[in-house]
Amino acid sequence: MTVDGKLLITFLCEQYPPVVWDGAGIYTAVLSAALAALGHEVHVICAQGHRIVDEEVDGVHVHRRPLLRIPLSRVLGKYARHLTGPNYPRDSLALRASLTFSYALYLRQLGLKPDVIETQDGETRALMKVVAPSCPVVVHMHAPTMLTLRLAGPPLSVRGRIADRLDRITADRATMVTSPSQLLVDTVRPYGWLRREDVAIVPNPFDASPWQGVPAVGRTGAVVAAVGRLEPNKGLDVLLDALALVAARGTDAKLILAGSTSGHLDGVPTGRWLERRAQELGVPTVFAGHLSQRELVDVYGQARVVAVPSRFESFSIAAVEGMASGRPVVTTTRTGIAPFLAEWEAGTVVAPEDPTALADALEPYLTDLDLAERIGRNGRAGAARLDPAQIAGDRVAVYRKAVASFGQARAASAR
Repeated sequence: MTVDGKLLITFLCEQYPPVVWDGAGIYTAVLSAALAALGHEVHVICAQGHRIVDEEVDGVHVHRRPLLRIPLSRVLGKYARHLTGPNYPRDSLALRASLTFSYALYLRQLGLKPDVIETQDGETRALMKVVAPSCPVVVHMHAPTMLTLRLAGPPLSVRGRIADRLDRITADRATMVTSPSQLLVDTVRPYGWLRREDVAIVPNPFDASPWQGVPAVGRTGAVVAAVGRLEPNKGLDVLLDALALVAARGTDAKLILAGSTSGHLDGVPTGRWLERRAQELGVPTVFAGHLSQRELVDVYGQARVVAVPSRFESFSIAAVEGMASGRPVVTTTRTGIAPFLAEWEAGTVVAPEDPTALADALEPYLTDLDLAERIGRNGRAGAARLDPAQIAGDRVAVYRKAVASFGQARAASAR
């Protein structure tokens, strides 16, 4: 730590713009830039791609390095099939070993001596740093890799249970753990995660500026947007059923799905299953695929309402994007954003797995422009409360507490 109290903070994450595919990458980019703007020295180590690139982005020192994969499949030959399966690469033990090795090596090569390291969901990026600690590690939960598999399907395989235990080690031994919502904490604890009592709730930061130019809902038709990976956990099958009910009541709504397919429904890739179901129900649906932020601005601009019908979501960046775009949001009680949405009167919260309740929530916004516009204004004001500078300040307080706790533990062990 410098004499003026500024911290050297290092993030470990496979994602940093322009390489971003989910909320963890957006979180890292927004928070790291906000921390740098507060005057802290921030480094992000990204084990991604095949190139070595060091650059400064928004005041953040970004170190892109190849993920050094351990070639177990090549060594094992025909037996390598036992390392893969329907849940690959989420339950990959080889990938976890590669993450451990890669980040430990690059931290050493770069010669960084962080005051604090932050990583996500435990996993194994910082495993060496919690086994042989030289600085405090803060783990911010998003959604553990194996959690969505636990929630969506049968019990984990032996490999899946081992992978989950490896992921938990970092979180168990981290100096501090934070979560964007109490829902996530309550959901993972029955699976052996976060038995500790010192988990701090810190919402994810959100930069609303890219969405401020989205025009008001007054120019839109009866269009619903859902943004995120097309996977079973997102509840998009329930959304299709709900829109079929809305159509039966006399309102033909169009659906835009923005996201790449992931996972399977009834043994069929989720995207293909949803296409078939939309045709069966007669719900006009646009499958836009994975979109850039600029393209997402256009999607939100077309929408009258944003739907987040997830079976579980630890926070939901898509919901906040919808609010920041001035759109009412309909979500479920199984999303971490739900309490904020209700507090800010920015939409409607319904039970998951209930097409009728979802239809009842969507229909008023699709048929009443004034209502949609008023609730959309509330959402814009609410999203502004997640200002990155404010959240960065809250996280600095967490880092300083971690530094103090780590120092006390080392002093006690030295006695």
